[in-house]
Amino acid sequence: MVTEVGRTSPRSACILLAPNQSLSLSGNLWVFISLVAVSLGISLAFAFAGAWMILPFAGLELLLLAVLFGYVYLEGSRREVIRINAERVVLDCCRGYRQQSIYHQEFARDSLSVLVRMGGSATEPASISFSGPEGCLEVGEFLTDAERASLVQKLGECGICAQKERCYRVEEF
Repeated sequence: MVTEVGRTSPRSACILLAPNQSLSLSGNLWVFISLVAVSLGISLAFAFAGAWMILPFAGLELLLLAVLFGYVYLEGSRREVIRINAERVVLDCCRGYRQQSIYHQEFARDSLSVLVRMGGSATEPASISFSGPEGCLEVGEFLTDAERASLVQKLGECGICAQKERCYRVEEF
């Protein structure tokens, strides 16, 4: 999801990128608790019938399920914030309940190149990267193609033009 949080002038903006998270934390907990109840109910029924060896495997299944639900929650709570002003473009990425910072990258606006690798369709980008002397960083890898196109449009409204390419080329130095 691409959301413009604030625009103070035509050349500055704050853009928030977030994955589409269709289920809240409480919804995820309800799904997890219901799966735990069903799995434990079935495994306890088999244990009372004499097949007690099913309990350790049910425990392993629930442990794996808890790890996977945690991973999906962390990836779903990921946020990327692009702050654009007259001199710099700042990219911050954070995730989790407390929004712990993953990385912070600043680019000089006049030396920033926005590289857009086009996908199968001529109008929908497959990936967007910020490139400059500070380094190269892919932006919004969790976005859909239509959301990436919206991001390119919002960057264009701020005066940052994108270079569209069919594919990236690898050159050896």
